[in-house]
Amino acid sequence: MNSSRIYFHNFDLIDPKKKSILFIPGAGMDHRFIRALNFPESEYNPPLVIDLPGHGGSHGTSCNNIQFYSKFLIELLKSYNLNNLVLCGHSMGGLIAMDMLIHHSYQAKSLILLNSIYPIKVSKFLIEKAKISNGEASSFIIKYGLYKRLIGIKNIFPQKEALIMLDDLEACNNYQLSSSELKSLDLPVSIILGSKDKLVDLKELENFVNHVSSKTYTIDESGHFPFFECPGELSRLMLSLV
Repeated sequence: MNSSRIYFHNFDLIDPKKKSILFIPGAGMDHRFIRALNFPESEYNPPLVIDLPGHGGSHGTSCNNIQFYSKFLIELLKSYNLNNLVLCGHSMGGLIAMDMLIHHSYQAKSLILLNSIYPIKVSKFLIEKAKISNGEASSFIIKYGLYKRLIGIKNIFPQKEALIMLDDLEACNNYQLSSSELKSLDLPVSIILGSKDKLVDLKELENFVNHVSSKTYTIDESGHFPFFECPGELSRLMLSLV
């Protein structure tokens, strides 16, 4: 793997004496999704992100396989001494984070699932939109996932011709975990949801928390994108969890 062709966000600023949070983006997204989050510089490193293949500043091609993405991150993180790292996965990124812990025994201090649970089942209608273009898929996700009106949010999704959104959404549908695998998560797990998020299936949430020891927190008046809709409140909530 040629790491020079991979985009590492804020990794050059890591102070090993400070706490670190690795953010894993949702479908089609990249390091730009954490730009409005704010953590005390005296105690925390800036938010860390590694853009997935074909996403943001990373070369390569996307993939419709969650385990491919988790192995990609595991291999790259081996070069860094990140003790007590907190994993925070948004939507699809939550599946990637869980796979890192379950199938690769990655050592993390805790896990934050941001607008994410298992399973994530994507509707056939959205898959059909993603087969047309990234723009069609992102418009659908914004329509049903965004609660507060924000200008320019579509720019956070891929503008390339390659069907990155299709790969990522299919990766969510393809990913499977057994009950025993879910129960093997033996670290603190926090679930953060938006009260107006129409993309998270609350019926599946009930089943998930029956398998995984976790605590659920809800941000009022927020949809699927709390890091854009209410970054200050999200930052404060995350600080109370880590």
